[in-house]
Amino acid sequence: MDKCLVSGSYDPITNGHLDIIRRVSNMFDIVIVGVFNNEEKEHMFNLNERVQMCKIATADMKNVQVFGYDDMLYEVCVKNNITHIVRGFRDNKDYAYETEMAVFNFEHCGVMTCLLPSNKALDNISSSKVRELLYNIDKEGNRLSTYINDDVLCEIRRIKNARFS
Repeated sequence: MDKCLVSGSYDPITNGHLDIIRRVSNMFDIVIVGVFNNEEKEHMFNLNERVQMCKIATADMKNVQVFGYDDMLYEVCVKNNITHIVRGFRDNKDYAYETEMAVFNFEHCGVMTCLLPSNKALDNISSSKVRELLYNIDKEGNRLSTYINDDVLCEIRRIKNARFS
């Protein structure tokens, strides 16, 4: 049974991420969405919040499971018998980075990485753009639904209200 890992920081999960996950869910028996902490980034949402948002966003995908990890990606692959890593890319810069990471992960755990091009209609979506809009969530609410799932947007509003109430 093929089991793949679709990894990211998902800070927050976007419609671009969901498009990749949905396509992958049609290719593999089991899809693990691995939510990772990236030490090079300052996260807007903590790991548990990001995991919860990913669970909400993928709830309709029956073969998708979501977990949060602090380990290295290749360690997670070994511990969980992952057969493939799947990553999306938007442009040549993403592709170059993802290729470099694919080589690193293969050298460390022997797992192949499949690179999927993003849907051109979603190419302009990035978590950093969404985070920028989230700082003005009250003014940008309608515009945000272009970039993120409505259920995730509700969860973000709940988190924001919990933090500031």
